[in-house]
Amino acid sequence: MDYISKNDYYEIRFASMITNVDKDTLLELYQPLIGAAACALYLTMLKQKRNADGGTIFKMEQLLKTMQLSADSLLSARHYLEAVGLIRTFESKSEDVRCYIYQVFSPKSPKAFFEDVLFSGLLIQAVGDKEAKRLANKYKVNLTIPEEYKEVSASFVDVYKPNYDDPAFFKTFGHQIIGRDHGRAQLTFNHDLFFKYIGENSELDASQFKKKDMKEIERLATLFGLNEKQMANIVVKEYWVNGSLHLEFDKIKNRAEEEIKVNVTPVNEKSNVSGDSDLASKIQMMDEVAPAKFLQYLQNGTKPARSDINIINSLSKDYGFGNGIINVIVDYVLNKNSNVLSKNYCEKIASSLAREGCKSTVDAMNYLNKISVKVTKKVSPKKPAAVNIEEEETDEDVSLDEINALIGEVEVKKNVR
Repeated sequence: MDYISKNDYYEIRFASMITNVDKDTLLELYQPLIGAAACALYLTMLKQKRNADGGTIFKMEQLLKTMQLSADSLLSARHYLEAVGLIRTFESKSEDVRCYIYQVFSPKSPKAFFEDVLFSGLLIQAVGDKEAKRLANKYKVNLTIPEEYKEVSASFVDVYKPNYDDPAFFKTFGHQIIGRDHGRAQLTFNHDLFFKYIGENSELDASQFKKKDMKEIERLATLFGLNEKQMANIVVKEYWVNGSLHLEFDKIKNRAEEEIKVNVTPVNEKSNVSGDSDLASKIQMMDEVAPAKFLQYLQNGTKPARSDINIINSLSKDYGFGNGIINVIVDYVLNKNSNVLSKNYCEKIASSLAREGCKSTVDAMNYLNKISVKVTKKVSPKKPAAVNIEEEETDEDVSLDEINALIGEVEVKKNVR
């Protein structure tokens, strides 16, 4: 059981740079999501760390007195910070004492916050659509340049003319440098909470569910972005005590599909990623958003077709891919195939990613970027191939035959090596 004692000790470590602007973002955008106590805990940790020497260990008793919070309230505040990725907690136990390391991350930038469908959706739920739009407009930036203006900015190479053969460009510093990283929201499916809702709505208990049943329930919850209560309600309706199959997962999948909300706030525009921070935000979004909802956002909030749902379900069930890789496949195929989610195309890409051993969103994006560059050269040899991971479009549609041949070519070269 998770609890806090006044006899505990803790250490605070910064995982990213945190500025005064981040404090404004915390109070204005995060506070409606996490509450005042969690905001106060975050700011107190910042102050403690900055006022202390490098390796100072703090006593939990003093933190409880400073914040005038009970141990339960402090623990709840900490959980909110963990859930939205502002801190990560590591625990070490001994017979008489527990020690914690709190790894503190910076809040998302306003751009990353509003582009994250999870955070923007929670903000709308907390403050209402009108206030959320007002906050978004506050951070609006005008990047439109009139047509009569031509860019005359000097490039890096023009100014510095770097000699890349110089040994200086090959040196590394051998350790991690603090940056602007932010933690990832915790989205784990909670089995205890699921069974709590099961017990409240039926006579069922955990002993009536096999391990493989729970793996499939968790997979479907993740695929469709449903919480423990929603999945419990579905499972209770579809559990047949006297049936040969207690759970018919095809029916559960169909009910889960019906839970997708039609009236959602769509993503206004897909980012044209060109920098590390933007790319990181897109990767995080693909990692966290359920594929069914990601597909829904791509089509302006309209409910996905049954055939499209079956495709992403197959990518999850047959290939064992997580949200991130499925979303990469969906995004890639829609871009390449005139916004048509072709089953054959998706399966061909999925098979290739599986053989390549792609385990993460970044692996999948890098591999598909490699394929895209090769296809670009094949289709339009006179046009230089784009090397940015987001510049994947070609002047012509890429046929399935071309992608088959190309994937075969890549695999042959891999085997030769």
